[in-house]
Amino acid sequence: MNILQEARPDPKNGALALVLAVFFGCGDSNVVTHSYDTHAEAVRTGAVERGWIPNGLPHGIFEIREAHDLDSSRRWGLFSFRPEDVGGLSQLLGAEVSVNGETCDPPARIEWWPRLLRGPLTDAQVAATGLKVYRPADAGLTFAVNWNQRRAYYWSPE
Repeated sequence: MNILQEARPDPKNGALALVLAVFFGCGDSNVVTHSYDTHAEAVRTGAVERGWIPNGLPHGIFEIREAHDLDSSRRWGLFSFRPEDVGGLSQLLGAEVSVNGETCDPPARIEWWPRLLRGPLTDAQVAATGLKVYRPADAGLTFAVNWNQRRAYYWSPE
């Protein structure tokens, strides 16, 4: 075998490289996630101003996680709230709504997103977990809240 033959790339390796590049280059690579201990921290870092965390949430929320897609502007988040924040959160959210027939498909890399809120949703499935669903008119988001556990999730529709 001469030097030219040894230097020639194997076509199988090139095909594999192309498949890997497509696989890793697509998908949720433009999804960014952040965690904040408090609402004040989220405000200080600009997450509320940028719209990654909804504006108008009670200032006492804590244990906040958010993810947003840089391409589609979709977002997902969760937070805990104090008993004294219940009234303000209730006013922001408005009336309870149905999710029958809707789908919530966050990217797989958002590992903290609950399984029960992945894929096709039904009111019965959501209610069985203690969640109630709301869609404030001005937020462009869907919220699922467990009032007993004081935990809320939000996402933008597809």
